[in-house]
Amino acid sequence: MIIETKGLKKTFETRKRRKTTTVDAVKGVDLSVEAGAIFGFLGPNGAGKTTTLRMLATLIQSSGGEAKINGFDLRTQQDEVRKTIGYVAQGGSTWDEVSAREELVLQARLYGIGKADALVRAEKALAAFELTEYADRNCKTYSGGQRRRVDIALGVVHDPKVLFLDEPTTGLDPAKREDM
Repeated sequence: MIIETKGLKKTFETRKRRKTTTVDAVKGVDLSVEAGAIFGFLGPNGAGKTTTLRMLATLIQSSGGEAKINGFDLRTQQDEVRKTIGYVAQGGSTWDEVSAREELVLQARLYGIGKADALVRAEKALAAFELTEYADRNCKTYSGGQRRRVDIALGVVHDPKVLFLDEPTTGLDPAKREDM
């Protein structure tokens, strides 16, 4: 299995009027996802989907349970997990003052990819997400859908073994949603 969880949970402490309350955001998720599978979380707002993805992507620590991504323990081998995953957050993450090409090359370089290979990967990602025409303009000039495609390209430019997408089609027009 490429993703395995047993009893994964997350609780948060909240304070209202000097009273601390514990909120169970995720109440014991059990998953087994095979390599190559496409797996989706469905549920209403506030059901814990984003919190679960953030735990699996090592952005927040679980309150309990266990999980392995690519055979690496989520609690004790976070660096190894991070090297093999891609994560595309629900909200946009492009920088206004740089181009998609610059962002993609930087992202690849952050994963230890050499400059020449990073340039090749960026070009492939730009073509795959139909961004070549805008590749060298600052991201602040992009539409919301174009920025979302850059976000997703950033998540895959380093060729991760597991890709976590949180609301990947938000902001895309119907044709681009179908392409996705």
